[in-house]
Amino acid sequence: MRSPFYLLDLDRAPNTVLVRTKDRDHTRGELLGQAAALGNRLKAVGVAPEDTVIVCLDSGPLFVAAVAGCWFANATPVLIDPLVRKECGRAVQMTRARAIIQSRSYGTDDLGIPELNPEAGMAVPAAPLPARNQASPVLFLFTSGSTGAPTLVPKNFQQLDVEVQFLSTLFASPTYVATMAPWCHIFGLIVSLLVPARSGGICDISAGISPLGLLRLALEKNTDLVVAVPAVYQVMAKYLEGGKTPARLKNCRFVTSGAPLHPALRSRLQTLTGCEITDLYGSTEAGGVAYKNDDGPWLVQPHVQARIADDQSLEVRSPSVSMGTPDDFYRMGDLARAEGPGFVLLGRADDIVKIGGRRTSLGEITEALESHPGVAGAAVLAQKIRGALRLVAFVEPHAPDLSEASIRAFLKERLADHKVPAIVHMIVHMPRTPAGKIDRQRLSAAMSGEC
Repeated sequence: MRSPFYLLDLDRAPNTVLVRTKDRDHTRGELLGQAAALGNRLKAVGVAPEDTVIVCLDSGPLFVAAVAGCWFANATPVLIDPLVRKECGRAVQMTRARAIIQSRSYGTDDLGIPELNPEAGMAVPAAPLPARNQASPVLFLFTSGSTGAPTLVPKNFQQLDVEVQFLSTLFASPTYVATMAPWCHIFGLIVSLLVPARSGGICDISAGISPLGLLRLALEKNTDLVVAVPAVYQVMAKYLEGGKTPARLKNCRFVTSGAPLHPALRSRLQTLTGCEITDLYGSTEAGGVAYKNDDGPWLVQPHVQARIADDQSLEVRSPSVSMGTPDDFYRMGDLARAEGPGFVLLGRADDIVKIGGRRTSLGEITEALESHPGVAGAAVLAQKIRGALRLVAFVEPHAPDLSEASIRAFLKERLADHKVPAIVHMIVHMPRTPAGKIDRQRLSAAMSGEC
C-alpha cells in the first residue's frame, strides 16, 4: 500500500512553496490543510471510499487541494478541463461521480450531485496519510483519445510514478518550473506539477495564458524548466526575433509535447535563447513513450518497449500503459519506421486515404509541408469536393510572401503528383485545441461550409 500523497510530496517541508501565482505563494502545508478540509466536506456529503469525484478546475493551488482532498476521502478524482466543462455531464454518467469540485458554477446544478467550492476551510491532516492499493487508480484523466470518442483513462500510482522518476532524472530534478501546460492533461500534470513537486521545487503559473509572460519568467527567475506547447513557443520566437528583449537564458531547458515541434521552430528558439528543447511523445492512454532533444529519431524511454508491426503501426509495452494487461503491446495509432537507436513517426494510421485508387499518407504530406522554411504550421485533410475525394492543405505561413503557387511547386519536387494537394488554403492562425494540437475538426467544418 502506498499513499498517493507521495506523488505531490505535500507532507514534506510544509513551509516550502509549491505553487506560485500572480497573487502570492502557496506552501505545501497550506495546500495540505485545504485538502484535509475538503476531504472532510466530501465525506460529509456522502462520498465514500472508491467513489469518484469530478474535479473541474484550472491549474493552480485549488487544483492541488482538490486532488489531494479526494485522496483524503479515499475517493478518486476525475480531471476535467474547464475549457470543455460541457463534458462534466458525460463524465458523471460514465463514472457515477458522487460530487463535483469547481471554483465557479458552470450551470452544473442539473447533474444531481453536490457541488463543492475548494476555497473554503483549513483542517489539520490526520497522520498517517491515507494509502491505497498500488494497482487501484489514484485519478482518472478524461480525454477524447486518438479516436475522438470520450474516454476515461485510469492512472494508478505506479503508472504515474515511473514517469515522474524518469523525467526527474532527464531534467535533473528541476526546482523552478515555469509553465503554461494545463494540469488536467497528462503532459502538464506530470511535467508541470508532479516532477517539480517530487524535487521539492516550485511550480510558477504566474504567467497565466501569456506566452510573453512565460518568457519573462524564464528570463527573470532562476528557471530550470519552461513547459508549454509548440504554439506558445512560436509566439516567443516571433517576439524574440524582434529584438525586444535580451534572449540568452542560463541553465534553462524548454520542454514541449502534444503536437509536433517544427524543426525550423526548434532551430530558431535554440539560436535565440541558447536553450535545449526536449520534445516528449506519448498519449494519455500509453503515458510517456519517447523523447528527443534534436531533429533526430525519437529515443524510447528506458522503461518502455517499442516495436513496429508489419503494417508499420507503432506498438509499446510499458508500466505506464493504462489499457489492457501489463504483458500486452498497445497500439499508439501512429505509423513509424525504425531509424538508428529509435524511430521516426510517419503520421497517424488513420491518416492513410485512397486518392485515385492509390494509398496516400496525410502525415507524409504534412511533414513535407512543414519542411518548407516559410511554413510555421500545416495540416492536410481529405475532403469530398463535388463528389470526389481531394487533398486540401492548410498552411500557416512564417514568411509573409508565401504563396499557394510556391507551396505547390515545393511539394512537386518532393512528392508524387497524386500527393500534391488540390487546394492550398493560407491561414493566419491555425485553430488549436486546449492541448495545443491542430483542431482538425474546425478545419474540416470550415471546409465543409465551402464545398
